[in-house]
Amino acid sequence: VYNDHVSQHSSTTCRREVVHHQFKRYPSEKCKNKRMRSFLNFGELEFLVGFDVETLKLLRVLDLGRLRFPLKINGDLIHLRYLGIDGYSFSDRAAIISKLRFLQTLEAYSEYPIEETIDLRKLTSLRHVIGQFVGELLIGDAANLQTLRFISSDSWNKLKPELLINLRDLEIYQDYEKRRVSVSWASLTKLRSLRVLKLDNLRLESEEAVRSTDVISPSLESVTLVGMTFEEDPMPVLQKMPRLEDLILENCDYSGGKMSISEQGFGRLRKLQLV
Repeated sequence: VYNDHVSQHSSTTCRREVVHHQFKRYPSEKCKNKRMRSFLNFGELEFLVGFDVETLKLLRVLDLGRLRFPLKINGDLIHLRYLGIDGYSFSDRAAIISKLRFLQTLEAYSEYPIEETIDLRKLTSLRHVIGQFVGELLIGDAANLQTLRFISSDSWNKLKPELLINLRDLEIYQDYEKRRVSVSWASLTKLRSLRVLKLDNLRLESEEAVRSTDVISPSLESVTLVGMTFEEDPMPVLQKMPRLEDLILENCDYSGGKMSISEQGFGRLRKLQLV
């Protein structure tokens, strides 16, 4: 573990390294530790020169945080399972990510969206994809995918939801810089394993589509709707979801003025939040 003072270990055989804040104290010889299995950085934004990822062929976890530096990967990181990056960690992100064929988790945590096209079609082992993907997100045979967060409505409509047989956590949002694109409710009915759903400022296909939400997924446990507009009371539909426990309506508009819930509705609801 490296902190603001001195390193606790100087051996080049250390397998797991965590670096805090000041990379100026990070010894250059550690950048060539070929036995490294995991590398975690967190703290202030820093630039690192000389960190050669290509030599770390046994690396399984690479969490760069807000660290920025030139990164080159030619597909040799066959053991890498987790990649955590800031939105601007390195250039050529799309080309580099597409080469990580055995990656299981991609987490691009940042307030800055990823605007370029990200091709994940060859990453058939992916389980979790998290990030604000404004550009097109290409997903092929994603039978193992369980988490897909912050995908734009435009990108979602280009996917084949029938292939996402194990998807459990989904968040779709509307990109304000692009024209509003309606999301097909029919695409959501094919997600039979879905447990958590969040729809952010989306435009619905039609009012008839809203009434069909009770057939989205019998496994849904949490539903969050943000910035949605309803012409009819959504409660009679939502209360029919048999396993729903959490329901959040945030900044939603309903012109009817009153919502109603039957005595038999929401049999398992624990949390209701109207903001």
